[in-house]
Amino acid sequence: MKNCLLFSLLLAAGTLPQWGFAQGEDCNTATPLSDVSSWCSEPGAFSNVGSNDSGFSPGCFPNAQPNLDVWFSFVAEATDVNISVAGATGQSNGGTLVQPQFALYSGSCGALTEIGCFSDALGDNGGQLFASMLTIGQTYYIQVGARGGNSGTFQLCVNNFNAIPNPSSDCATGVILCDKSPFTVEQVTGVGNNGNEIDDVSCGTITCPLSESGSAWYKWTCDEPGSLTFSLNPLNPADDLDFVLYELPNGIDDCSGKFDLRCMASGEVVGADFEVWEPCTGATGLATGETDVGETCGCDTGDNNFIAPIDMEAGKSYALVVNNFSQSGSGFTVEFGGTGTFLGPEAEFSTNAPNDTVCLEASVLFTDESSFVGGISSWTWNFGEGASPETITGQGPHAIDYDTPGLKNIVLRVSTPDGCVITHIETIFVQCCEGDFTVDADISNLLCPGDTNGSIALSPSNDNPPYTFIWGTGATASSIGSLAAGDYTVTITDDFTCDTVLTYTVMSPDTFDIDTLLTMPTCNGGTDGGINLQVSGGTPPYTFSWENGPFTNDNTYTGLAVGDYPVTIRDANGCEADLVIPVRELELQLTSLEESIVDPSCTGFSDGAITIDIANGQPPYQYDFNDGGGFANSNVRTGLTAGTYIVDAVDANGCVGQFVLTLNDPPLLEISFDLLGISCFGETDAVLTAVGTGGTGSYSYRWEDNSTGAVRNNLGEGVYAVTITDANGCTVAGDTAILQPPLLELEVASLQNVVCFGDTTGLILLQGTGGTPPYEYSIGGSSFQVAPLFENLGAGAYSLSIMDANGCLAAIDTLITQPPQLTVDAGQDIRISLGYSDDINAVSSNPDVAYNWMPPDSLSCTDCPRPVANPVNTTTYTIAVTDENGCTALDSVTVRVIKNRPVYIPDAFSPNDDGSNDFFTAYAGPGVRQIRAMKIFNRWGGLVFEGGNFQPNEPARGWDGLIGDEPAAIGVYAWLIEVEFIDGVAILFEGDLHLIR
Repeated sequence: MKNCLLFSLLLAAGTLPQWGFAQGEDCNTATPLSDVSSWCSEPGAFSNVGSNDSGFSPGCFPNAQPNLDVWFSFVAEATDVNISVAGATGQSNGGTLVQPQFALYSGSCGALTEIGCFSDALGDNGGQLFASMLTIGQTYYIQVGARGGNSGTFQLCVNNFNAIPNPSSDCATGVILCDKSPFTVEQVTGVGNNGNEIDDVSCGTITCPLSESGSAWYKWTCDEPGSLTFSLNPLNPADDLDFVLYELPNGIDDCSGKFDLRCMASGEVVGADFEVWEPCTGATGLATGETDVGETCGCDTGDNNFIAPIDMEAGKSYALVVNNFSQSGSGFTVEFGGTGTFLGPEAEFSTNAPNDTVCLEASVLFTDESSFVGGISSWTWNFGEGASPETITGQGPHAIDYDTPGLKNIVLRVSTPDGCVITHIETIFVQCCEGDFTVDADISNLLCPGDTNGSIALSPSNDNPPYTFIWGTGATASSIGSLAAGDYTVTITDDFTCDTVLTYTVMSPDTFDIDTLLTMPTCNGGTDGGINLQVSGGTPPYTFSWENGPFTNDNTYTGLAVGDYPVTIRDANGCEADLVIPVRELELQLTSLEESIVDPSCTGFSDGAITIDIANGQPPYQYDFNDGGGFANSNVRTGLTAGTYIVDAVDANGCVGQFVLTLNDPPLLEISFDLLGISCFGETDAVLTAVGTGGTGSYSYRWEDNSTGAVRNNLGEGVYAVTITDANGCTVAGDTAILQPPLLELEVASLQNVVCFGDTTGLILLQGTGGTPPYEYSIGGSSFQVAPLFENLGAGAYSLSIMDANGCLAAIDTLITQPPQLTVDAGQDIRISLGYSDDINAVSSNPDVAYNWMPPDSLSCTDCPRPVANPVNTTTYTIAVTDENGCTALDSVTVRVIKNRPVYIPDAFSPNDDGSNDFFTAYAGPGVRQIRAMKIFNRWGGLVFEGGNFQPNEPARGWDGLIGDEPAAIGVYAWLIEVEFIDGVAILFEGDLHLIR
C-alpha cells in the first residue's frame, strides 16, 4: 500500500484553513496557527518566495548559506509535537520548495531558545522533527526556509499531542489506550517475541500471505458503545502501512482466541502503472460510508485503502496492529473517530478558587478528583507559568502560589498500573484584585480660566513596589505639571505586573461670560447713553476699571456720548478680562416685525398690508414708503402683492430708522392623488385619495358627484375629478383615471412525463399572464411559491394555481403519465455440486433491454439473459436490466454450491503392462483442481513413491508399481494423497493398496 504524503493526510476529516501566500517574515510577525491537533495546510498553501533572511541560524542549518525564511507560531495544547514540511516530494507534492529546513523555538522573539531542528541534506524535499516536554499554554515559534537560499511553496503540518508509551510489537504487551486522542509514533522496531501473530487473517491468501514487519500493537476496552473509525498515516511518505483490527474475547490481557474483524493489505500492483493502483495509496483505516471488511494485496476494483467501521460493544476488548510492510522503521500518526468510547481513567481536579479566579496574593489549593475502577498509580502536575512550585508529583492536595497574574494552564496527568495515561487541562485566572493599590494624589487646580499651570503628583503604595507610570499624555513620571483644565488618565503598574487605571481632574473657574446692556444716546450730540455689565464665570465678586480708572464695585457707566469705552473686569483671584464697548447713536426700531406684515391670502393676490409701529424715539413720527409720496403721517399701506418693501421713518428729534419688510405669498395650492388600484379584473375595490399641498390651513373637497371628503372607496374603472379649497378660500382642481388590470390567466409552458414506472421524474413548468406581476404558483393546494417550476412529480392528475401580487387567482388541471413497469425475473434458486455448472435465466417484461449480472465471477457472460454459472461457493447473482430510457429493474437468484467432494481411490492395481489397471492414481469429478501430493509407503514405512501437482484421472501420472527401476513386490502398501479442490480447500486422504500381478 504505497501511501500518499503524510503532509496531506494528517487531517482525515474536517475543513482545513485556506492560507494565502502571506506569512510572517520574522518572529515578531509570525503567522499564528490556531488548530495544531493533527492539522495540515493545503499543499502549496505557504511560500517563502520574496522573503528575506531573518538572521536566525539554528545548529543544523549549514553555515554561510542564505536562508529565506518565514515564521509561524502556535500555543501548545499538549506536551509533544510533530512538525512536518513538504515541498517537491514526488508523486504527491506538498509544493515546489526543494531541500527545506526548519526549526522550533521557545521563549520570546527577543530571546529564542532552539528546541529542535531539521535540514534536508539528502534532497528528499521534505522532513519532520519531534519535540517533547512542551509547556502547555506557552507560545512556540516555527522557522521555515531552505538550503542554499532556495524558495518555493510548501505544505506545513503540526500535530501537538500528549505522548503515549512507546509501541510494543507483541499483542500481549501492546500499549493500552484509554481514550481516542490522536497521537504520533516516531518509530517502530521489529516483530517482538512472537514473530508473526497475523498470519491467519482474512485478507491474507496463499498467494498473498500477511506477515508482521515493524509492527505496533494497541489495545483498549469499550466503555460507551458506538462506532469506531480511524485514519493511519505513515511518517515516511513511501511506507506501506497495513493493519488488522481484532476482538479479544478473553479480555484485554489475553490475546489467545483473538479473531480479526477488519483486515487491510491493499497497495501496489507490481508492474502496473501508478494510476492503476493509485486508489490504494495514501491514508488507510476505517471510514464512514465504506462497506467492505477487508482488502487483500494488490488493488482490486472498488479498493480504496479504507474499509467499513465497526460497532464496538460495551465491555468488549479490541486490539489494533499497525504493520509497516516497508520495514523502514518509521512510525505513523493515528486519529480515531466514531461515537464509541475507550475505557480509561477520568482525570479531574478541583480548586478553592471561586469561579476559577483567585487573587495574586492568595494560595490556590488543588485537590485531585480523578477516578478509575482499576486504580491510579501516579499523578504528575504542572501548574503553569509563575507557579511555585511549577511541577510536582503525587496525588496531593497541593497549595500553590503565583508571582504573576494572568491565565494559567493547569495540567494533570494520571497513569494506571496497566500503562494508561490520561491528561486533563483546565485554566484558572490569577488576577490583581481591587484594593491592591492605595494612591494619594496632590492636585493643583487653576486660579484663572485658560491658565496652564495645573499639576498632579501621585504617591501609590501596596506590597509590590517599585511602580511604573504611563500617563495619557505619554509622560512616565509620578508627577506631571503645566496642565490645562481637564481629565488626566494614568496606568500604575507594580512589580507583579498588577496595574490600576485612574483618572484625575484639574479644575478651573468657568470662563468669563459678560452680557453688555447699552443705553444709546439721543441723536444730534446727546449725552444720555449708558453701559451696564452683567458678569459670570471666574471667581466672584468682581470689580471694574472704566477707562483705566480705579477699580470699583460699580458695573454701570452712564452719561455717555457716542464713542468707544474700555473697561477691565477683575475677579476675586485677580484674574482679569479687558473689553472695549462701542456706544452708538439711537436708531428707531419696530415694536414687532411679525405684527407689521399681513401676507397676501392666495398666491398672486394683492391683498397684503404693512403697518409701521415704532418702539423707541420721540413722537410724532413720519413715514416714507418709497412709493413716490415722500414722508407722511400715515403708517399703513394696503393692497400689496408679495415682495420686498423699504420704509424710512423719522422722530421729533430727527432720529431715523429704515425698515426692510418682505411680504410672502402662501405656498402654491396644489393637488395630487394616492391610488390603491383595482385588485383583479372586473372588481370595483379601488380607493382614491385626493392630497392637497400648499395653501393655508385645512382643506375641503368637492368631487364631480358632489361627494365630499378626501377619500373615495369602491371605485371601478373611470375618470374622477375633485376641487380642493383651503382656509383662505383658495382653490385648485384636478382629475385622474383608474384602470383595471388585465385578466389573470395560467397555462402549462412545458410538461415532462415520468420516465420510469414509479419514479418521480415528472416536471411541470407554468406560465402566467395578465393580472399584476409578480406571480406565485401552487400545485395540489400546497403553499404558493415564486418559482413556476414543479419537479420530482409522480404520475397523476394535478390541479395548478397562480396568484398575482394582488391575490387574484386562476387555476388549470393537467395530467402526468408514466410507462408500464419494467420487471425482470431471475428464476428460482439453483443447486449445483462443486465443480459443476447450470444455466440461470432472466426474463424481462421488455425484451429490448440491456443485461448486467453481478458479480461477474464464474459466469459465462454478464450481458446476456442466460449465462452459465459455475461458482465454487454459494453465490447470489443480481440481474439488472436497463431499457432505452435508462429505467432499471432488479432481481436475484442464488446458486447454492453443495460441497460434495467425491474422490475415488482404488484399493488394488496390477502393474503387469497388460494395458489394464497398470497404474495407481486418484479419480475425481470436476470439483478437484489437482493432486497436490501422493506418497506410497511399504509395510515398514519406507517411502517408495512420491509425486504431486498433477491432475486426477491421469493414471500415467500416478505410481507405475516400480521402486526405482525394479518392480515392487506383491503386497500391501500404505498411501497418503492430498487433494486440492477448486474452492481452495485441501483434504488429505489415506489408505491401503494391494499390489498384485
